[in-house]
Amino acid sequence: MKNLNRPTQTELNVMSHAEKDALILKLFDWLEELERRLNKLEDKIVKDSNNSSKPPSSDGLRKGAAQPRQSGEKSNGGQKGHQGSTRRMIENPDVIETLYPVGLCACGADLTEQAATLKERRQQIEIPEPKTITTEYRQMQIRCRCGLNHCGHFPINVTPNVSYGARLKAYSVGLVQGHFIALERTSEIIHDQYGVQPSGGSIQKWILQAADYLAADYAANQQAIVQAKVANFDESGMRINGKLHWLHVATAPPYVHYSVHEKRGRLAMDAAGILPRFSGIAVHDHWKPYWYYNDCRHALCNAHHLRELRYCEQLTGGGWAIELRHLLVEGKKTVVAAQAEGKTELTTVKVADLLNRYDQQISIGLADFPIRPHESGQKGRTEQHPATNLLIRLRDFKSEVWRFLTHWYVPFDNNQAERMVRPVKVKLKVTGGFRAMGGSEAFCIIRSIWETNKFNHVNPFDALRLAFIG
Repeated sequence: MKNLNRPTQTELNVMSHAEKDALILKLFDWLEELERRLNKLEDKIVKDSNNSSKPPSSDGLRKGAAQPRQSGEKSNGGQKGHQGSTRRMIENPDVIETLYPVGLCACGADLTEQAATLKERRQQIEIPEPKTITTEYRQMQIRCRCGLNHCGHFPINVTPNVSYGARLKAYSVGLVQGHFIALERTSEIIHDQYGVQPSGGSIQKWILQAADYLAADYAANQQAIVQAKVANFDESGMRINGKLHWLHVATAPPYVHYSVHEKRGRLAMDAAGILPRFSGIAVHDHWKPYWYYNDCRHALCNAHHLRELRYCEQLTGGGWAIELRHLLVEGKKTVVAAQAEGKTELTTVKVADLLNRYDQQISIGLADFPIRPHESGQKGRTEQHPATNLLIRLRDFKSEVWRFLTHWYVPFDNNQAERMVRPVKVKLKVTGGFRAMGGSEAFCIIRSIWETNKFNHVNPFDALRLAFIG
């Protein structure tokens, strides 16, 4: 944008009225352009993880951007619905240490000669001392009287000479793919604990083997999500061989499916093989490629809407943004309360009341930030205010926003899929990315089964061990 030349007083004195009018209009155009640029800069400064879809890691040193919890807002201790993890005594402990009093009583009687009764029980949980167990397999042969030799068979996972067992392999793969520890550090941990040190190359080979063993379960997860009534979808960037690729996640608890593709949009979703065959309700954000799939119904993530409405509130000060946030939260609480009372649906009067108030606030917002018309001769789309864009979306996709209100098996937000993405970001922070496509695909298979096992309360290390046993 070029600077305007400031006219001198002499030049202004000789200008005609028409020339001055033209200069004034030009100045107004200049001011409007500056205002647009300033608004864009302010948007970049104001947006954070608390009021947009930006991840918390992008907040930088402004980690305090999220609103602090007010004192007295919630009661102390575990909240309602939280499943506690208090340690409880077991009835059949592995070891019992009986503690008798020793010595003499003040009266002189020998305590060891008198009967004792149980006063108190305490239990302590300990882990066994880590040590390796070497098993030697001796193949025996028998020469039949007819001259034929018959040999015993080695287990399928016992290779020639000295090999590592299924439990050690599962432990190694679980540390890398389940807990995101780097290959070399995994090797060091195993050495520090057990005195043996498999190489990083060996662990990488076990990862590829585990993915191959679990491929059938991975395909079963995919098919189970295809047949689900409702599924959550999300995607996030990841680096493979230094290039940006995209991780796609689909989940319909207790099933999880990860896939990776060089593209983010429809090509990747088609390759994942779920959305093209899905006929349930897909929960996701408002990203355009999801709307290409017409065989399913859609529900939008209201956690995104709450953050964007908070941003509009900060940007505009409009009461309609506050009211819309309160309405969405009220709808969620109303459903939860009705479910707690054993109801199966809300009354039509209650649903109509919420939706009518929603429409009213949308209208108020659009009155404050109306849709800018397309000017004659203008190329491309007319740029709208961020508040206008959000209001249009909330108006045009009203059914998808409020799907949770009438279909109670549909979640209020897309947190289920987003929670599946967050651990993967930890993996990328540890390793920076994957060196080859094969490693990323193996990660998707193993991680899919790992998360599915946790949903089903199955120890994922045990599942990996069984895979290596074959």
